[in-house]
Amino acid sequence: MFMVHRKELVKQIKDSFRENEVDLSQCIISTVGKIANRLEILPKPSLIITDESHHSLAKTYLKIYDHFSDVPRLGFSATPWRLNGKGLHDVYDTMVEGPSIDWLIENHYLAPYKYYSVKLINDDKLKKSSTGDYTAKSMDEAVGKTIFGDVVKTYLSKAKDQQAIVYAHSVDYSKAVAEAFQKADINAAHADAKTPVRERDKIMNDFKSGKLKVLCNVDLISEGFNVPDCSCVIMLRPTESLVLYIQQSMRSMRFQPDKVAIIIDHVANYTRFGLPDDDRDWSLMDRKKKQHKNDTTPIRTCEFCYAVIPASANVCPICGKERIIEQSQSEIEEDNSVELERIHGKLDMKADYNSVRYARMKPADAQNMEDLQGIAKARHYKPGWVFYQAKSRGFIKTKVH
Repeated sequence: MFMVHRKELVKQIKDSFRENEVDLSQCIISTVGKIANRLEILPKPSLIITDESHHSLAKTYLKIYDHFSDVPRLGFSATPWRLNGKGLHDVYDTMVEGPSIDWLIENHYLAPYKYYSVKLINDDKLKKSSTGDYTAKSMDEAVGKTIFGDVVKTYLSKAKDQQAIVYAHSVDYSKAVAEAFQKADINAAHADAKTPVRERDKIMNDFKSGKLKVLCNVDLISEGFNVPDCSCVIMLRPTESLVLYIQQSMRSMRFQPDKVAIIIDHVANYTRFGLPDDDRDWSLMDRKKKQHKNDTTPIRTCEFCYAVIPASANVCPICGKERIIEQSQSEIEEDNSVELERIHGKLDMKADYNSVRYARMKPADAQNMEDLQGIAKARHYKPGWVFYQAKSRGFIKTKVH
């Protein structure tokens, strides 16, 4: 028995099974709701497979698990984390972690990405609901109505002609953004859960064929939706959900040769969760609700180019500017974006394993001249930096006359 939480996924799973020569007569593939309503007439399965298994604690899922209490369960999730901090240990006994995002990028299972943040939101207006995420009303107030033209402007600057998925927080905003793209002569459309099936299918087919450049939606194209041609995502929905952030930000990272995905974050979600490929400690046990903000590598914004970089970096790996050097206003780049380039999941575009290690190494952790030279190369330090550091660390002995 294979359970999915949205009807759009049923056909995708069946098509995938057929392509891999799975005998569909041996399995039931359906939505959780339909299975729960037919428990008394369904045959007992030998295995229950749950897609997006972070939903497994919902009442409908638990009803199915209780009915087939002695049937083994297998769950799949890229984000085994719940907004309320509740762990999945009541449903699953063991967690088997797959490879890291860095590894998947390095081995061409996911595309590398560039991350831009052009903030168009007033965080002070965001208010949380009882679920732990932001209320619709507060998101309306925080996002504001002046955002639409800026969204199009940023797209044209960072991802012109690329196929983009826009994640909005409400239907009205999604439609307004689609209209703004249309006014700029960019083919765009809106779809949500209430869009008539035929109309929605046409929109999806037009997007997959390349006829549509921009697809605006509300929570429709997050979990498991197969959009192979997407190369850019635009986030207009602030969230406290790590699951939602990972799913939306990484939607553009399906691998294609020579592809670099574009992630445009207009609502500063990266300040809440770090970056998509940050290492995270997943667990079946309960966790504190706020823990997600402390799980990721500390980051800061470069004072000169507004890049999002490791907090420990004294020199920006993007623009090469030193943190401690005072610059005149004329020397500061006039760029209204925050950019982080991660090619193969690393900070250095042409980095091999050692240069990546040095890009992340603190100067205080250097053990010898080779380490200092590696750090300087990876971070684009000035030539004199190695000598100064080596001398201060005692790697170069001062001659005494």
